[in-house]
Amino acid sequence: MAPTLKPADPALFYRGTPDDSRLGERIERSADLRQARDGTTVALIGYADDRAVVNGRGRPGAALGPAELRRFLSRLTPGDHGQLDRLVLRDLGDATPVLGGVEQVHAAIEEAALAALTAGACVVLLGGGHDGAYASHSALLRAVNGPVAAVNVDAHLDVRPMPDGLITSGSPFRRLAERWAERYALTELGVQPQHNARAHREWAAARGFAVLTLDEVRGRVPKAFAEALRMPGEALAISLDLDAVEAATAPGVSAPCPDGLTAADLYACARLAGQEPRVRVLDVMELSPPLDADGRTARLGAAAIWHFLAGLAAR
Repeated sequence: MAPTLKPADPALFYRGTPDDSRLGERIERSADLRQARDGTTVALIGYADDRAVVNGRGRPGAALGPAELRRFLSRLTPGDHGQLDRLVLRDLGDATPVLGGVEQVHAAIEEAALAALTAGACVVLLGGGHDGAYASHSALLRAVNGPVAAVNVDAHLDVRPMPDGLITSGSPFRRLAERWAERYALTELGVQPQHNARAHREWAAARGFAVLTLDEVRGRVPKAFAEALRMPGEALAISLDLDAVEAATAPGVSAPCPDGLTAADLYACARLAGQEPRVRVLDVMELSPPLDADGRTARLGAAAIWHFLAGLAAR
């Protein structure tokens, strides 16, 4: 179903020079994943939709996130030691509102991600509202037979209920738990109590989700994240919500937080995720370019993806 996605704008892919190559030259704009089984292929999928953000009374703008993540990722090099040289990067395009309602857009992402995972590729979802994680994680659950564990790096639990069935960017992990039951486990890392309701925290605890607050992991984020990666499961999915990072570094999100993780924390989590062989899905979510300052948050998200790819290449 990947061909139903909208191809990314070729102008987003920066080209370097013979002595200064950039990832923009190496990202293939193709849905051909027939040669993905060597474990070095990464499929990029954009979630260019923020209607669920608006449904949750958040500020719009995340629909433009995938384009800016591509723009800044393509400007990065393959590494001064050729760290990414062995990877094949394929951009499958964007799921956009033209495909229908939020449910239909999620379905398109899920099918595209499932095709990539079945072919042996890893998936990087470019967001877009955090509700998109429902689609990428569901694809992984369909691609494997056993349980799937996930780590959500986020200031928010994102386990909100859906009154009248209205999907919001704060609902993906409740929806995943309700759909997949005991096959899906989650660790929430970086949660800030002032941004979460007691009822939601109690629901997560009752569901068996592990919750690590920002104060509990402060100063030891990489260690806490590495411990979370040891959760049992046939495969792992990682979701990085950019609002987990302090607003001075990540202003371009719907719900910025004055306090939060540092850029170094986020990069460390991304690289550790890449190094873990069971990680098959990475989400980088909630970039909202109209709310960004000097591309600060877009650069952060793109660099986090680079660190994930570097970890993946070192497996």
